[in-house]
Amino acid sequence: MNPLIAGCIHDAKNGLNLLNTWLEEARRTAPSPALDEARAVAARIGAQLVELLALYRAAENSLRLAIEDHDLIDFCQEVTGEVILPPGSTHRIEANLDAATALGAWAFDAYQVKMVLQEALRNALRYGKQHIRFAVAAQSGGGLRFTVSDDGPGFPREVLDGEARSMDSGSSGIGLVFARLIAERHATPDGRHGRIELANDGGAVFSLVLP
Repeated sequence: MNPLIAGCIHDAKNGLNLLNTWLEEARRTAPSPALDEARAVAARIGAQLVELLALYRAAENSLRLAIEDHDLIDFCQEVTGEVILPPGSTHRIEANLDAATALGAWAFDAYQVKMVLQEALRNALRYGKQHIRFAVAAQSGGGLRFTVSDDGPGFPREVLDGEARSMDSGSSGIGLVFARLIAERHATPDGRHGRIELANDGGAVFSLVLP
């Protein structure tokens, strides 16, 4: 990808953000399922463009993370609060933030990590039957674990075995590649790196572990 294409993607992302602002204004004026669906589509495309830009910058060795301390309660509420439920959806996002209260703050790139977790939530909403769970906990041996789980059919075996780059056959796979990139780029001076873990336990379980 050359810089011109990267610049066009950046402009398109900004245009989608503006479109989302107007869609939200229209929804407040005259709510409708069609507007909700349009907002969800615009948000999903915008997220994919952000992910594509990050992958481009990583390939150019110019991706830099903004690692800062963030209050975990505030961050988690922002993550779940911005996810748009599908029109007519009966899904519920159940957030378990007890550990976040105890942990207080953690250092990470809030923008990039939020993108990873919201992509996981959108995937859970797509395949989960009704209950979507979002949790944060201290990782055994040190670290922080964010988990998104659902009550759907779970990940295909080829995804769990690492044989597929995407979570489903209808996806480009960019979301999972982006998630692994951002996790790996979170690292400590002693060489510990973040990671993505996928499992099935009554549905799909997606975990982002940060050092």
